[in-house]
Amino acid sequence: MLRHLDATEMDPVSLLVRESAQNSWDARIGDGPVDFRIGLRTLGPSEAPVWRELLSENAPSVEHLRLRSSLARPVVRVLTVTDTGTKGLGGPTRADVVSDGESDFVSFIRKTGSSQDLSSRGGTYGYGKAVFHLVSRPHTVLVHTRCRVGLRYETRLIGWAVHESYNTDTVDGPKTFTGRHYWGRVQDGYVEPLVGEEADEVARKLGFKAFPVDGTGTTVAIVDPDLGERDDSEAMQWIVEAMIWNLWPKMLPEGGDAPMRFTVTHDGVEVPVPGPSDVPHLRPFLWAHGEMDRVVEHKRLGRTLGRMGVRKFIAPPGPPPKAAQEAGVGDRLHHTCLMRPVDLVVRYLAGPPFYEEHGGYAAVFRADPGMDRVFAATEPASHDNWMADRLQGEDRLLAKHALRRIGDAMKEASAPTAVVNTAGDGVSLAGMSKLMAGLMAGAPGQGGSAVFAAAPDASPAGAYGRWSDAGRPADGEGSGAADRSGPGGQRRRGARLRYLGDPFHDTAEGKTVLVQRFELLDVGDQAVRARLAVALSGALGREGEPPKGASVPTVLGWRSDTGEVRTVAELHVAGEDGRIWSLVVRPAPDTVTDIAVTSERKDGSG
Repeated sequence: MLRHLDATEMDPVSLLVRESAQNSWDARIGDGPVDFRIGLRTLGPSEAPVWRELLSENAPSVEHLRLRSSLARPVVRVLTVTDTGTKGLGGPTRADVVSDGESDFVSFIRKTGSSQDLSSRGGTYGYGKAVFHLVSRPHTVLVHTRCRVGLRYETRLIGWAVHESYNTDTVDGPKTFTGRHYWGRVQDGYVEPLVGEEADEVARKLGFKAFPVDGTGTTVAIVDPDLGERDDSEAMQWIVEAMIWNLWPKMLPEGGDAPMRFTVTHDGVEVPVPGPSDVPHLRPFLWAHGEMDRVVEHKRLGRTLGRMGVRKFIAPPGPPPKAAQEAGVGDRLHHTCLMRPVDLVVRYLAGPPFYEEHGGYAAVFRADPGMDRVFAATEPASHDNWMADRLQGEDRLLAKHALRRIGDAMKEASAPTAVVNTAGDGVSLAGMSKLMAGLMAGAPGQGGSAVFAAAPDASPAGAYGRWSDAGRPADGEGSGAADRSGPGGQRRRGARLRYLGDPFHDTAEGKTVLVQRFELLDVGDQAVRARLAVALSGALGREGEPPKGASVPTVLGWRSDTGEVRTVAELHVAGEDGRIWSLVVRPAPDTVTDIAVTSERKDGSG
């Protein structure tokens, strides 16, 4: 069983997060939210002896059960995965008992794999449970569950280890063992779980948190977890990032509460799990997820394959987290997040890089419910890819067509948009709020001048943007001198605002815009203005009066890092409140635009 998952390139800890969350989602009760918790704890001086005593009794030798070595360590650690709002592991406890109802206990504990209808489900118990053993050094877990049995509630507790089969001598002669070991109560040669009050009492001694009397759920305790080369704190942060990048669709509110609620703890202390919108590199995928208005279909066969949203943006600073890169996201964002209708991330499919190194695009493709069976069949055991060649006939044709259409959409998104900046052409202020809402991801400028590429069939009109010392008011000149010291530099005396990097550009809806980021350093109500001009070549400076009929740079609006958008020419705002503002400008065609931002106290004081 372990070999299936050992072959995947995905980090075992990330795989644990993905697979266990899928199992929890599949076990949900009704439409209520699922609480999903992962915690790492070191067994205390009163707990560790109990684990050693209970789990070592009648256990096989260390060569056939590594659990003995793990329990002999001076420090024993346990990683727990808990879900509530789920139905627990109910049904018969023996695989040889036929049941017409629930059989979750047998499917999870007894069977090495179970075939089931994957529609509206994330995965299979067969592989979802294997990852728990894969992360455990002795391949040993304890399962503590509370479920309904008829009209009553029942607690169950059982241990389970997986090893290779082996031969050994017994009092009855040589025998072959499967390598699957159970810990519980032996009845007629069969290991049954502890149940009822006995299960509650032993679970309490082992340190398991009790389930509510009228509640159900499951905790899987992974003994002596192997967290790779990370220390415990790094491992728990990795788990947080793996949750965010693999499970973020389940974190989005749906008419109030989110479908799943996530908690991570380390020795009883909660590790914060940010919301998806608080993660800069993930935010573009949320924008695309909210705009899945592109229908992907196979017209000849009359089949709807899914829906897709695509969003271009200025790249956030720095690389994405390592857990994101491990999920398929590279140093630059040019990916489509693939997901089935259950809204769990399958993978981030890379497309052609964005034509400009400071930009990117993000897309989301969600398979149509009618295609869920087809896409589920393309997935390997780890559920982290779509491989259409695994299919045959029409199913293969449909899956390959969907992936081809996704690739076409990414190729289109990666190319420069035709830019035509003619006199009078621009973005209306009425439409700027929507346009600017997804324009910037808060990246600083990258310096120098910016040249806007155009598609081969575009107008030859171009536009350029630069930061010019000649265009900045010097210290003490007029009102509101600017500081170029940067976020980490020493503030200039008398400076009212600080530029954050040089102007940079974006192309949105066929329109080129320039962006200048800044922060206000002075307190009180401010009137912030932009001084725009066309820069002349050489030492000629700025254009005083444009030729009659010539196009000029135009202020389109202002946007804060909190998402507030103001489509006004002059910004009135309180200073020194910690917000980062961005001025958005439409440049004139075939020109270099000088941008200067000034601020003045609204009370007129100096």
